[in-house]
Formats: sequence, C-alpha cells, structure tokens
Amino acid sequence: MVFLFRTPFWLALLCLCLGGPLGAANARQGPAPTPITLHDNSSHVAVDGHIEYLIEPHPMSPSRAAGAAYRDQWTETTAQGLNFGSLHPPVWFRFDVVNQSEEDHSWWMEVGWPLLDRVEVTLYNHATGEWHSRRVMGNLVSLQARPLHHRHFLFPLNLPPGERNTVYMRVETRGALLVTMDIWQQNAFLLNEQVQILVLGLFFGILIVMLLYNLSLFFFTRDRSYLFYSIYVFFIVLYALAETGLGTQYLWGQSLWLKRFAYPLFASASFLAAALFMRQFLALKEHGGWVYHSMMFFIAYWTYSVLSFLLYSHDLVILALGPAAILSCVMGWAVGIYLWAKGNASAKYFTIAWTLLNVGTILHVLMLTRTIERTLVTQYSQMVGFVLEVVLLSIALAERINRERKVREAAQTEVLHLAEKVSRAREEKLMVQEQILAFERRANEELEVRVLDRTNELERAMKNLEMANKELSKMSYTDPMTKLYNRRYFDQILSSEVKRASRTRQPVSVILADIDHFKQVNDLHGHLIGDECLRIVATTMSQQMGRTSDLIARFGGEEFAIILPATAPQNALIVADRARTAVEKINFIHRGNRIDLRISLGVAGWIPEASETPERILAMADKALYDAKQGGRNRAVAADAA
Repeated sequence: MVFLFRTPFWLALLCLCLGGPLGAANARQGPAPTPITLHDNSSHVAVDGHIEYLIEPHPMSPSRAAGAAYRDQWTETTAQGLNFGSLHPPVWFRFDVVNQSEEDHSWWMEVGWPLLDRVEVTLYNHATGEWHSRRVMGNLVSLQARPLHHRHFLFPLNLPPGERNTVYMRVETRGALLVTMDIWQQNAFLLNEQVQILVLGLFFGILIVMLLYNLSLFFFTRDRSYLFYSIYVFFIVLYALAETGLGTQYLWGQSLWLKRFAYPLFASASFLAAALFMRQFLALKEHGGWVYHSMMFFIAYWTYSVLSFLLYSHDLVILALGPAAILSCVMGWAVGIYLWAKGNASAKYFTIAWTLLNVGTILHVLMLTRTIERTLVTQYSQMVGFVLEVVLLSIALAERINRERKVREAAQTEVLHLAEKVSRAREEKLMVQEQILAFERRANEELEVRVLDRTNELERAMKNLEMANKELSKMSYTDPMTKLYNRRYFDQILSSEVKRASRTRQPVSVILADIDHFKQVNDLHGHLIGDECLRIVATTMSQQMGRTSDLIARFGGEEFAIILPATAPQNALIVADRARTAVEKINFIHRGNRIDLRISLGVAGWIPEASETPERILAMADKALYDAKQGGRNRAVAADAA
C-alpha cells in the first residue's frame, strides 16, 4: 500500500510510460538555454526548460566544470522534472539568471527534494568574471551549516540588478536523484511557507489523532486489526517526516545513520505494516489460496528489507525497492478488487481508500514533474490522499464492528423468537428443541472440521517456520556478496581447530590474504566493479583449496582468511603461493582494459598448546601479511616459527 506515496517509484513508472528517464527524454545538444529573467513582480519562478546538466566523470570544481574541456559535454534539457534514479554518480546543473528588478529584493533558490545527500551551489558573475556565493548543504550536512535552517535546501542568491549570473549546482546522493528548483522572493516564500506549515500541521495532527484513537480502541477491544492499523499509521507519520525533511530538521538531525536510511527504512516498514493490516483486516487466512499466500510472500520480503537496513543496508536492497513496491501495489489492488467482487464488505472500503491515495499521489507526482501547475491542491494532494485513506480505513474498522454487533443482535432476536414459540405449545417446544439439537450437532461437526483445518494450517506454518529458520541459520554464517563464510563463522571454526590441534598434537595453519591496491580499483572503476572483483578473487581462491576440511572466509573488506587443519606452515606457504599465482592469472576485462588483480598473503602455523587462543596465530599471520605488503606486495610470507 505504501507504494502509493513513494514518489520516486511513481516517477520511475512514469519514465517507463514516456520511454526514458525524466530529465533526459527531451535532452539535446546546442546553444545555452534562455536565461531566467527576474522582475519586480516575479515572486516565484520555477526553473524549468532553462537547465543544462553534466554527469560528473570524476570530482571537479565549478570552474573546471565550466571550462572548455567540458563545454561539449553539457546537455540541455527541456523536461519539466529531473529524475536520474538511485545510486547515480554526481550530476552538475547550471542555468543563467538575470535580475531586471528595479527594487532591492532578496532572492532565494529552493531545492525541493530534502533527501539529497549533498548539494553545492556556486554563482559565476559574467560582469566581474568572479565566482561567489558558494554554499554547501544536504541531508548529510548538519543543519547548523545551512545558511537558512529549513527542511528544504534554501540558497540565498546574490543577484545585483542588471547583471547576468550562472548558477552551478552539484548534486550527490545515494538515493533518488530528484531535483526541483524554484526561485522565490523572500516575502513570497515566507507567505507560502505559512500555508505549508498550516497544511503540514493539519496533516500530522489528523494522523496522530487517528493513531491514538485507534490504538485506544485496540486496548479496549483487543482486536488486532486496530493494532496493525495503528502501526501502519505510525510508520506513515515517520515516512512523511522523512519525505518532507521535518524529521531531519526536528527529530534525527544528529543521527547520520537515520538521515541516510530513514526514508527507505520507514517506507519498507510501512509496506510491512500495510501487508500485516491487510492480512488481518480482510481475513485473508480464512480465504486462503493465492490471496493469502501472495500476501505472506510480501510480508516475508518487507521483513527482510527492514532487517537489511537495520543490520547492513546493502545497495542491492535499495535498488530492489522500486520493483518490489510496484508488485506490492498491484497485488494489493488485485486482492482488494477480488475480495470486493466476492462480497467482502471490508474490501470495498479498502479498495476505495487505496484508490483515493493513488489519485492523490499521481497528482503530486505530476506536480513534481511540472506536468501540471504547482497549486495548493496539487502540492498537497498526496497528503490529502493519506488523510482520506486513514479516515476511510478507520471508518471501515468501525463499520465492521457495527456489522458484527448487528449479526449478534439478530442471533439474539432469533433465540427469543424461538423461546416464545416453545412457551406457546408443548409440541412446538419439542420440535424446536429437536431443531436446536440438530443445529448444535451441525455446529459441533462444523467446529470439529474448522479445528482440524486450523490444526493442519498450524502444522504447515510450523514446517514453513522450520524451513525459514534453517535458511536464516545458513544466511547467518555466509557473506552475501562473495558467498564465502563470514568472519563470525571463521572465528568459531578457528577456535575449534586450535583446540583440536592441541589435543591431537597436529599443526594448524592460517593464511590471511589482502587484495593489493584495491582502493584504486574502486576509485578508478567504481564500487560495483570492485564488488565483482571481490567475487572473482573469492571464487579463484576457493578453487585452490584441496581438501574439504580447508575453510576460506571473507575476513573483512578486501581481506580473506584460510584455515588449513593438520597442515604445517611450509605446506601452507605452498597453498598460499598457489592462490597468489591463480589470482595473478585472472583475466578480468572492463571496458576493454584488463584490471590487474594481485594479493599479498601472510602465513602462520604451529602445534598450539592447550592454553593457547586463536588470537595469537591470527596476530602472527597478520604480521606476516604486513611483511608481505612492506616487501613489495604480490607475495606470500610465512611468520617466524612459534
């Protein structure tokens, strides 16, 4: 359900419909775009159709980006919204602005997407030939460093009347690289800000009231639908705080981790809460079949997504959020419409609420992409959709309780009617008693069948849980990137092997390996290619292990570790040199160039004493690795005998 309010996902979907990424679909090379002209009556100007952009090939200064070396690499765009997707390299933007106002106005430039990691703005004055007004801010930059403390990024523009300036802006972010720019007169912005604060206050106020109201109903009724509904509204509030920038401004501005991951974390948590609410509210377990199993699949996926952000926050999880959100939205809609057609009254309210939020989000996205005009309605249509959805779902919960109450009252009325018939005649009483007995027998039979069904479902759930626990246990000691064992499992096995070696009086050897100059690989070719190099080196070294008892693990970063039970250090040195030679022969080609991969290895081994700990042999192997590095790299060095 939360897909409806994740703006980058809607932008991605619109990009697919339009045939390319927004901000590049209408790109062309040619003369510089027409400058923006500011007049006395220009209280607000949207920076649309006046922009050129440059995807940064390597870190550079504004003067270098504006230099002759990159003159032909700037691309003009006539698109009205700029979205470059997630995990994108830094992008430079520039546009010309001329201040033709006669009065002295204070001009502010607003960058309206508060989740950009770092935004740097510098102005170039064509009259003086000077660079000036450099400002740096962003989601990962402290609020105290911002020139204006605001949830969006506000840059004061020093624009002398009659002079032409070029605004250069560099944007760097790991999340969605979405850029909207507006130029405001200070008074106009402050008036608009008053309206925004009022609307945001109403929005959060309504959501918090609905949250507290339904949470209190849960404590009174113990109906879990109210609990999951309250959790869903809670994460909607947290998501909205992250998406509007209010969370960074007032709540977690001192937490770098939350500033980086609050948006995808709370969005994933909202997906999870929405799926749990749908399962409970629409009674999907009773319907069974594809509606239940599909929802259980998405519950499992979003649980994994939330845990991934809490534990290690891999880039692949961020990239998978969009497709998973689209599938969740489509599946939720299919479930709602299907159950509505089957006569489920709750599904009717759910589908209508979903549709209202969908319509509000579409209007909001069209406003962000400048497809429709930015008005008070379009700017806050998504929040209106939020409120309508939350209110409708709350009404649906109340209606369900009222419907169940009416069913109970109807049953009580029927019982009274039967009692009156019994009192009127003995014969009728006997007949009614027989009917009641027959009804009870059927009810008991149906109850036994339902108990048996629930028992079977519980057994299946326990089996599924057992399989899931086994899979989680496997994941707990496996490195997700290289598929080797991880550091924790390596430490456990090394401790066991040291104890075994001390008992059997057999030597045990340890090899520590480190990829030489791996930082240069990341810097020159990017982290994705660096990750591929790690996987290739891991596979190559694994193939050099000659025995099933040998263990290779990822030790950390670009380091690997090998345990060789019952192996003397001189034999371990042979294995290390064999692994070094195999890695040196790797022929990894990227963009027509071979990436040379070399490793340095340190070897240590002996027959440990009974009181000896694994830390000593690790320390000796690490010292040998250091000696290999100092001795010129791409070599294997054995530690001095213990």
